[in-house]
Amino acid sequence: MLRTVWITGIALALGAQAAGADAVKLDIPTLPVPSLGYFLPPIIHSQHFDTANGLDLEFTQKSASTYRTDFAAGTDMIGGSGTILADVALLNEKGVDTVYLFNVFDFWATVVVPSNSGIKSVKNLKGKTLAAALPTTSYAMFRYLAGLDGLNMSSVQIRGTASQGLIPMARSSRVDAVELWEPAYTVLTSGNHDFRSLDIMSAWKRETGITTIPYLGIAAHRSWVKAHQDLIPRLFKTYQEAANYVQHNPGKASQIIGKSTKLDPKVLSALLSSDRLGLKVYWAADERQAAEQVFKAGIAIGYLKKMPPADVLYAPGTGKQSSKQ
Repeated sequence: MLRTVWITGIALALGAQAAGADAVKLDIPTLPVPSLGYFLPPIIHSQHFDTANGLDLEFTQKSASTYRTDFAAGTDMIGGSGTILADVALLNEKGVDTVYLFNVFDFWATVVVPSNSGIKSVKNLKGKTLAAALPTTSYAMFRYLAGLDGLNMSSVQIRGTASQGLIPMARSSRVDAVELWEPAYTVLTSGNHDFRSLDIMSAWKRETGITTIPYLGIAAHRSWVKAHQDLIPRLFKTYQEAANYVQHNPGKASQIIGKSTKLDPKVLSALLSSDRLGLKVYWAADERQAAEQVFKAGIAIGYLKKMPPADVLYAPGTGKQSSKQ
């Protein structure tokens, strides 16, 4: 019996090595921890979802400025923290032909205020100080949603800070409110009742009639897409399997992600079990209506000048249209 188990174990190990040896290597840059773009890579590696799909994925963390510069310049032809607004719509407007392959995380954000604050709604931010990471697409989406709730952003005193400065800014009490997203929100509020969250998300459904908000996923230059049609479905399946693992095993996933990111597994477990994570893997063109609403939001706040071409949303086989249309 022991001999059978031993032989089976060796066979499985050799099979995994063989699969890895034949796998196609891909280097995928991501934004650094705590960006959501780096949440699934530890799951993919620990569970070997990449090699099971014939891929050998290498994830490299890059600062936001380096990531966006290298992707826009074509130094990196594929990006693991690609946003549908900045890395696809805006780049296409600037003449850089990029494609949103598939979504990984839908948009979610909030504004936090001290628990004893008199600010009860987004509209109450008029005349107050708000800290935000100004260059981010999260802040761009917030500006749009705040406008739907009746807030004129010119009436708010904005304090710009880097993404990693949002939590310290909230704890410092130097501003009235802070716009942030996950995992910063859960890290900030875990184990305490020092802050309240203002709802900014319901305005989207009220305005558009839909709940899906494509936000962050895998983007690539069109030339790369044309040259790697055979790899894209395998990459999609790898992320899809990793997302399924997280959704069905939040406890184990929090341990894996925590070990890789140095974030508290207890905090991560609360986040992974919530609806704030927005973990939704789908082909870009399968949510075309929602994506077009995001583009319209970008135009409304002056982030974009015009709608990008339809084929920036990838669909298997054509990259132009979805079977759901």
